[in-house]
Amino acid sequence: MPNQTNIITCLACGAPSEPEAGKTHMPCAYCGTTLTIPESFRTKTVTRQKAPAKEAKFQQLEIDPSDLLRKAQPIAHRAFNLYALWTWVRWLLPACLTVFIVLIVLCLFLGAIPVILKLIR
Repeated sequence: MPNQTNIITCLACGAPSEPEAGKTHMPCAYCGTTLTIPESFRTKTVTRQKAPAKEAKFQQLEIDPSDLLRKAQPIAHRAFNLYALWTWVRWLLPACLTVFIVLIVLCLFLGAIPVILKLIR
């Protein structure tokens, strides 16, 4: 039975969660929100003696969410700039094509006026 003092309450859904050993962050079992385990609740994991080569292969590093956000920020910024460019080009190309077609029709019409006047005379 878990110790009642080591229960973390999820801030998003209010569900109780028992801290995982050796972790500083853990997902909520109910809603998946990342929970930060307070220093006083953290427990050390029991490590087994393994061969150094195998330990190097399966070593997992815990990644801090703030580091992930810091690394993703330039990517998100570039994606937003590309989206803004796309929306601008999406408006500009049809507008330019419309103006081009109107000018061609206008030139054809103005060029046809002298021919029509000769026919009328």
